[in-house]
Amino acid sequence: MIRKLVPTFAAAAILTAGSSLIHPFGKIDSRAMKGPILSGAEIDPEILGLIQRACQNCHSLNTDLPFYGRIAPMSLLMARDVQQARLHMNLSQWQEYAVEDRIMLLSEVGSAVKNREMPVRRYVLLHSEARLSDQERDQVYQWTRAERKRLKSALPLSGAERQGDRPPRPRRESRPGMVASGNGRIAMR
Repeated sequence: MIRKLVPTFAAAAILTAGSSLIHPFGKIDSRAMKGPILSGAEIDPEILGLIQRACQNCHSLNTDLPFYGRIAPMSLLMARDVQQARLHMNLSQWQEYAVEDRIMLLSEVGSAVKNREMPVRRYVLLHSEARLSDQERDQVYQWTRAERKRLKSALPLSGAERQGDRPPRPRRESRPGMVASGNGRIAMR
C-alpha cells in the first residue's frame, strides 16, 4: 500500500514544484532596482513614507515579495493582484501620466483611502505594516486634495472653463500602457 502511495506523492511534489515556476500573469521581479515613486509630485516626506509603506508594494515597480510570494498558488494570486494594481495606477510612472490623469487618480486615491477601500483587507491581513490609522488616512486624503489643487492651478484654462463650464472628464487612454478599445473600455497595449 505504501509503495503505491510513494509515486503518487512524488508526482504531486514534482507537479507542485513545477507549477511554482509558471506565472500566467508575468513574473514579478522583486530584485529589480528600486526607483522613486510619485516623481514630480509635491509631497511631504512623512506622507511619502505612508504611501511607500501602504501602496508601493502593489502600485509601483518597487514590489518586495515575501517568501510565500514565490511559491504557487500564492505567487499566482500575488502576480495577478500586482499586475492589476499597476495597470490601474503605477506610482513608479507617475510623471508619465497626463496632468488630467494624475488629477483623476489623486481623486480616486483620496476616496479609496478615506473610505477604507485601500489598502485592501486581504493585503493588510498578511502585511500589518500597511495598515493605516485614521489619522494617516486623513493625512493621505488631505495630501491628495492639495496636490489636485496644485495640478489644477497649473492647467491652462480653455474657453469653456473661462465661461464657468466644467471641463470634460480626463480620457483614461493616456495612461501609460493603456489604450481605448472600440467599445469604450480600456485595454492593455
